[in-house]
Amino acid sequence: MTSTTRRRAALVPALLVLLPAALLGAGAPAAHAVEPQPVRPFVPAADEDADVVAAWQDWQARDVHDYVISVRLSCFCVPREAVRTVVRDDRTVRVERGDRRLAPARGWSVDEVYSLISEALPASDSVRVEWSRQGVPTSVAIDPSEMIADDETFYTVSVRRLG
Repeated sequence: MTSTTRRRAALVPALLVLLPAALLGAGAPAAHAVEPQPVRPFVPAADEDADVVAAWQDWQARDVHDYVISVRLSCFCVPREAVRTVVRDDRTVRVERGDRRLAPARGWSVDEVYSLISEALPASDSVRVEWSRQGVPTSVAIDPSEMIADDETFYTVSVRRLG
């Protein structure tokens, strides 16, 4: 299932919402997980985009609580390896980028990718999402302002269920 959604908004709120999230952690030291961190749950708003709600319902219907999610950020920035997060019983238990272990707060969950999309929609000129049949957003392209070159961010997402 593929979805393309466009909305117009002011540039400043878009940059305030999206750029810090994309840039956080650049150069931060590696940390070791001491205790699992609960996944911040995504709850669709009453006025949530219909494609987001439909995909979220597909994901929720699968009742997946144990999985590995890899998220690769691409932008006009320094290339980085994907962040690999292990989620067990809806808790982040391990986060890695390459061979570096990161703090649980630096990881991703499917809920957090949905939150990213939900927050980007009203704040960006263009948000394009490709969804798997299971409701996983596999590709997210965010353009805060179509009038500014090189401000786009792209996320590639893969999820593998753990047995």
